[in-house]
Amino acid sequence: MGIKNEHIILKNYLKTHSLVESNLVSFNNFIEYRMQEIVNEINESMDNEDFEIILGKIEVGRPRIIEADGSSSLITPNEARLRDLTYSAPITIELTIKKDGQTDSEVVEIGKIPIMVKSKRCNTFGMSREELIANYNDPKDPGGYFIIKGNERVMIMAEDLAENQFVVETGKTGGLVLKMFSLRGTYRIPILLSEGKDGIFNVSFSRFKDVPAVILLKSLGLTKESDIAKYIGKENDSVIVNLYEFVNVVTREDAMMYIAEKTNLQGTKKEIIERVKSRVDSYLFPHIGQKKDDRTKKAITLCKLIKHYLIAKNNPELKTDKDHYSNKRVRLSDDLLATLFKVNLGILIRDIKYSLQKSVKRKNYFSIKVLAKSTLFSHRVESAIATGAWTGERSGITQNMDKTNYLATISQLQRVSSMLPSDQENFKARTLHPTHYGRFCPIETPEGTEIGLRKNLAILSRVSTRTKMNEEEIIKILEEEGLDKEAIEGKDVILNGRFVGTVKDNSEFAKRLREKRREGGLPEQMSIRDDQGFETGRFSSEAGRVLRPLIIVDNGIPRINNNHLIQIQQGNLNWEDLIQKGLIEYIDASEEENALVALFEEELTQEHTHLEIDPISLFGAITSLVPYGNHNQSSRLNRGSKTQKQALGLYAANYLCRLDTDVSILQYPQKPIVRSFVYDALDIYPAGQNLVVAIMTYEGYNMEDALILNKGGIDRGVGRSFYFRPYSAVEMNYAGGLKDEITIPEKDTSGYRMEKLYRYLESDGLVYPEAEINEGEILVGKVSPPKFLSEARDISIRTKKESSITMRQEEKGIVDAVFITKDNEGNKVIQVKTRDQRIPELGDKFATSHGQKGVIGLIVPEEDMPFTSKGNKPDIMFNPHGLPSRMTVGYLLELLAGKVGALKGKIIDGTSFFGVDKKELEDQLEELGFRFDGKETMYNGITGKKMVSKIFVGNLYYLKLKYMVSNKIHGRALGKIALLTRQPIEGRSRGGALRLGEMEQQALIAHGAALLLKERYDSDKIILPICIRCGSTAIADNIRGKVVCPKCESEDVEMIEISYAFKLLVEELRGLHINTTFKLKNKYE
Repeated sequence: MGIKNEHIILKNYLKTHSLVESNLVSFNNFIEYRMQEIVNEINESMDNEDFEIILGKIEVGRPRIIEADGSSSLITPNEARLRDLTYSAPITIELTIKKDGQTDSEVVEIGKIPIMVKSKRCNTFGMSREELIANYNDPKDPGGYFIIKGNERVMIMAEDLAENQFVVETGKTGGLVLKMFSLRGTYRIPILLSEGKDGIFNVSFSRFKDVPAVILLKSLGLTKESDIAKYIGKENDSVIVNLYEFVNVVTREDAMMYIAEKTNLQGTKKEIIERVKSRVDSYLFPHIGQKKDDRTKKAITLCKLIKHYLIAKNNPELKTDKDHYSNKRVRLSDDLLATLFKVNLGILIRDIKYSLQKSVKRKNYFSIKVLAKSTLFSHRVESAIATGAWTGERSGITQNMDKTNYLATISQLQRVSSMLPSDQENFKARTLHPTHYGRFCPIETPEGTEIGLRKNLAILSRVSTRTKMNEEEIIKILEEEGLDKEAIEGKDVILNGRFVGTVKDNSEFAKRLREKRREGGLPEQMSIRDDQGFETGRFSSEAGRVLRPLIIVDNGIPRINNNHLIQIQQGNLNWEDLIQKGLIEYIDASEEENALVALFEEELTQEHTHLEIDPISLFGAITSLVPYGNHNQSSRLNRGSKTQKQALGLYAANYLCRLDTDVSILQYPQKPIVRSFVYDALDIYPAGQNLVVAIMTYEGYNMEDALILNKGGIDRGVGRSFYFRPYSAVEMNYAGGLKDEITIPEKDTSGYRMEKLYRYLESDGLVYPEAEINEGEILVGKVSPPKFLSEARDISIRTKKESSITMRQEEKGIVDAVFITKDNEGNKVIQVKTRDQRIPELGDKFATSHGQKGVIGLIVPEEDMPFTSKGNKPDIMFNPHGLPSRMTVGYLLELLAGKVGALKGKIIDGTSFFGVDKKELEDQLEELGFRFDGKETMYNGITGKKMVSKIFVGNLYYLKLKYMVSNKIHGRALGKIALLTRQPIEGRSRGGALRLGEMEQQALIAHGAALLLKERYDSDKIILPICIRCGSTAIADNIRGKVVCPKCESEDVEMIEISYAFKLLVEELRGLHINTTFKLKNKYE
């Protein structure tokens, strides 16, 4: 069994598979199959009156850019990032127009579609590591995101209720309701089946409300009562009641007229029947089909739904659990882009039609190329991905990519977000469900309103994508295995929500098909479930089911044995082989209901059907990295997963030629000494450092989670990082031959700043690399033409405006790089990147992966640090009070293991559930000549006295988080004010002021410092003339040189000092016809 604990299978999986695989496969399917399907769908639904438009083959090229001078070339993601371009590829389509017998056909470009990095259409697809590096791309970049105008956007997977599946739940009135969302292409139609008070089954869908089910069946052509009863297959009183109620409706037409009366349709009998026919065809179970020959299938499906409804009514336990993951689907990029593409293609076709109709009316000659050249399509798709605002009022579909470190990026690409609103309670939806095991990480979810609604995929789970086999082919295989399409007797078989036939014995049938799937005769992602409650076999090959892999077990013996493991270790077998040989299979939540899974091989019995691949596969990629995570309290582990995503490290290997906002690079990142095996298998960039930690107090400076750092350690490079910030300037061209100019502004330019601010610019107006810039100093000198004509009407017509790019307020930095390039309109673009060295200071935030976070409370000179008898001084002192109440035992175990690792010079395995245990660590410490419990005698660094207690000292992996004091500290004197109220604006980024609020005012008054308040609050004072007689505001007439009250015309006016905001209020009230007057009093009386 020794070989089992080496996690061989999981390591092999992580080495050969990317964690964002499902998203890439999904995008490839969208480009290769889904787009053409949507085009065909639009083709069918087009009404051709004066002319016929036929859409043919659609093709997507490679991402390229057409320059301003008309030349075009392929671009790499890196070029798109630097030049602020959109990484998108042209779409061409065959467009044929038939009009008056003449046929015109062309292949036209209808727009561009953004391409997912690392997908099959991406220019870096299939490149070797060396080629990627030569193109300035990071070889470890996982891909799976889009680049829009130089900005990286991630499409978050969305969780949704499964369509084409019925749900039995309690309705609003308290009775049972059977619901089904029928989806075809991109539109969904809810269908409801319920039982009225009189025992009649009613069906509601689209605009039809409460149509009796029997009437609907008869209108679909199932007119014989015996047939209906046969298909329902349940001899039940309520069925008989329903059939007798409508016994006199004999033909299809009678049934349709009944529906028409119920829905108040007007018109002649023929019209009414046509309308009912077309509506029922289109809106009832559209996923089964929308043609005439699908009517019988629909009728049979409806009978089966009634049967399920009756079974559920007799057995209340069968009510659907909405949070069971078999009733959920995860929407990948494929589904999300399909809705977007369909809507926008529809708009484009409408546009072409409109132009054609115009040219037909004018009897003009039309050219297809001119009609279809619409940039509208590209702009709409681009803006949807850029803002995350999708069709159908949904927002937040895409997010900016989190570039804090490599883990943050991976975690974001693994995220699944629920469609439920986060401000409601939805307690059931937030709780961990048993079906999440091995599919979603039970730990990693945000705290706060989104808790439990945002989940992360577990390490081995994947989302099903479309299968290569279509439904017809699958049905053929089912028939070969004993499915009877025509028979009525027997157990029902349902495939993707469609009733396809019956079999004699469900469980035998399911067993045969599972073997067939393991041999490769059926798609590996297909789900086969024998639902005993409803006596149905459910088969599904839909996209969006979350699957997890398991080892197959026969009669208590797993199919993978030690020989296989050795072969994998030697590299003769890999993950794909294991699936093809039928040793491992992917199972979704629905099929898992039929499985019995063992966690360890020792637990296997005859009943077990599967065995877990690795117990750690229940965690997500981030949580599985926490050393000894199984010894921590869950809420701490949750915070620990979060801190790992905020740690500074290497976020990408090509950071030198990237321009990202708000990123940092740790100067000396290290890999942890104590680590989970997942760390090496994932091969991630490090973010953190191994430090010597002593658990002790120091003069009260580490109370309340504060940390004490050794100044010597900081001088040797602990926690140092660079903070990067990009600045950019564009040389725009305006109408009328005016353009911006990048140069050193001349002194007569309007808005010229102080001369010393321009001192770092070279003759071309750009700052030179490695210049040390302080706030307000200029990075790019630029002058613009006057914005408005009124400005140009002045005597000096050619005045230019100064519009240079300056260093932001309260920041400093060294110019790291200057990039000069052009955007796609041919304007010159200057990108300047500055770096600022950040040395740990008081208030910077540090944390461990156990959720123990704190800020620096004191930096102690090395000579004052306590030292051990061997002369070692800790880098960090951590307060012992932070441990007992939080129960982060993992922290202490990592400390102990880190000490052993550092002394032996070995990496220690700290994987959750499998890490080297405490006993072994204690024995090894004793061997090394230390105390077994990790404690050491320490001496006071100032007095040199020996301390009474022994102190626990060891090594820990500490993370420096992205929250640094120098990004938050803020203060100002004079500065910008808001236009309306003339009060200082707020916000650090805009150079705002600090608000002296109500509570601050009360505190000052309590101190008796009222005059200080008067001084503080006059930031918007103004002098207002007020009439002494009537108290209204007087008018200062500067032309005549006098001040007059407009109301009583007196010239007795006092100048009163008053806040501008109050004057504004008085004027607003006056605008509402409320006369406001002031009562004046002499302050000396």
